[in-house]
Amino acid sequence: MELEDGHKPDSPLRRKVLLKLSKQAGYEFCDVTSIHGVKQCFGSDKFLPEKYRVQYCLNQMYSVYRKWERDPIIVSFDQHPQPIYSIPFPAITICPETKVKSSTLNLTETFILVRSRKLDETMDSERVRKLMALLQLCDYQLYDRNENATADEDTLQLLRQLAIPSFEVFNACLWRASSFRCLNLFKTTLTEKGFCFTFNMIGNNELLRKEELDSRYAFNSETRESHWDLDTGYRQGGVFPFRVVAGDYNEGLKVMLLAKKVDMDYFCGDKFQGFRVLLHMPNEYPQLSSQFFRIPLNQELIVTVTPRVMSTDDHAMLYSADKRNCYHGTERYLRFFRIYNRRNCEVECLTNITLQLCDCVRFWMPRPVGAPLCGLRDNPCAEKAMSNMIKAEAAKVKGESVENAAYCNCMPSCTHVEYQTQISQADWEWQQGGFFDFDKRQPDDVHQSKMVIYFKESHFIPISRNEINSISDLFASAGGLMGLFMGVSLISLVELLYYCTVRPFTLWKLSRRRRSSANHCSSKESDGVQ
Repeated sequence: MELEDGHKPDSPLRRKVLLKLSKQAGYEFCDVTSIHGVKQCFGSDKFLPEKYRVQYCLNQMYSVYRKWERDPIIVSFDQHPQPIYSIPFPAITICPETKVKSSTLNLTETFILVRSRKLDETMDSERVRKLMALLQLCDYQLYDRNENATADEDTLQLLRQLAIPSFEVFNACLWRASSFRCLNLFKTTLTEKGFCFTFNMIGNNELLRKEELDSRYAFNSETRESHWDLDTGYRQGGVFPFRVVAGDYNEGLKVMLLAKKVDMDYFCGDKFQGFRVLLHMPNEYPQLSSQFFRIPLNQELIVTVTPRVMSTDDHAMLYSADKRNCYHGTERYLRFFRIYNRRNCEVECLTNITLQLCDCVRFWMPRPVGAPLCGLRDNPCAEKAMSNMIKAEAAKVKGESVENAAYCNCMPSCTHVEYQTQISQADWEWQQGGFFDFDKRQPDDVHQSKMVIYFKESHFIPISRNEINSISDLFASAGGLMGLFMGVSLISLVELLYYCTVRPFTLWKLSRRRRSSANHCSSKESDGVQ
């Protein structure tokens, strides 16, 4: 007979019987197993010291698991050097410290006139607009004098018009000991220091998602197609970005840079005249406010480059991004950039924070459709956005809680290249050469500097993220500990499997037979009594 809920009336009894049989199988295993210490810990012959030994073994096994779970990746050098032609020559961004020709605008004079209120937009609106655009490039501004300085939608156009043209910046360019027109090697690039010049960088169409950006935003003027990808390397026969075949003085880039004495203006900046230079990956957005070195006037710089190439093993890629501490190119989507790397991610994050906090973006940032440009009065807000981003990153490193809107989580890309430099410089007595006789310019009218950049060695040793312990290594470590402390072997595992699966079933069958036999005997006895 069954109850209304569908359970048999003796189901509690059955559960009790099954529990009893499981315990019986467990005690049998503890008494007969070949694993040392189990009988003394859990069986009928309990012994306290054995419990401590088994407990220590279990603690060690847990420590091995925690180490594997917490730090599964190790960074190490590869065993085999790689040729230098397998990676691109660095992209090189050069920014003149002189921002405008004096014949176009005398920056110091105009600022003094505006500050003393002797000049305003009603008197000369074009001159004031140019000043406000150039003040965006300066390291400091007097905000109290420009509280009403709103953003000019033509700021980029004005900066482009005011920028010193490339033919007045470059005297000569040599690539791999061959002379080239500098205009063909260096392309105009927008940075936070205004319009600069970049060698060996991929163009807008491959770097940016142009459909997400305002049509007036133009990052650089490069039009050549790239034949290189960060993860897969160069395509067959690929030539751009440019690369070299050896680490040699003549297998690099040489540039001679000019600065007119009449254009020197010490108002906008830190009283330094010359050039800022940044080396970066060809697919990386240049930021010259954080990382750069300088070329002084009338100096020659020799820059030797040592690449630091990081890659990630296929087995390490199976772990989560947080555990390997990097993103694959397809794992992290960027709204403005087609290519993920840490620098591009930070630029996009700063742009988003600035837009959210200030309702505008700086002139050099990727500009979303419909986003206004920040004016001078918005600069303190934009600086606060930068500060919030840096503080959020520092708080995350310390393990403190952070504001999600300010935290970027811009981990490095799983494959990336860093260009480490060694720089030597000396006075360059270029006036003594007797070759400066072109374009009607005289040595007394200009300063000239020279920079030579080349790889230090013809080969480099890559660095790789590798799996420190696989699943099989984890089991091997656990098995070794169990074998050392408890004598566990493959036979022991077969025993455990038997007592967990087969033995409870046989005990249950034996119990049923005994109960059936007992019921049969009791029925016969009742018949005999009758």
